Amino acid sequence: MGSMTTQDGNGRLDWEQVRARYAGRPSLASLQGSSRVQVEEVDEDRICLSQRLWRDCVSRAELDDALALLRDGRLAATPIAFAEGLRRYYASGPRVETGCTRVPNLTAVVLTDLGYLSSP
Repeated sequence: MGSMTTQDGNGRLDWEQVRARYAGRPSLASLQGSSRVQVEEVDEDRICLSQRLWRDCVSRAELDDALALLRDGRLAATPIAFAEGLRRYYASGPRVETGCTRVPNLTAVVLTDLGYLSSP
């Protein structure tokens, strides 16, 4: 599973390459089904995505944290299992997130597109 985006010396995403990849606002494969997720914007701190009924963002820090968990073997490398593992991590980890959030799914969509997770 080779990534399409290189990492910096600290193991974080090379954000300039991420910004360049998504600058044209491409559509990405969703976790399931044939619908697509549209990149709406990418800036210094986040990537915003949308589908017909919603728009939400995932931050650079959230992507880097998830990538570190993946690298440590704490999350599965398949998109749906990765998203579910990240959701469990947010529900019981050091930064408990109890509200409904799209971050685990959006993180899985982006990291799959970047080549860090196996294709669905």
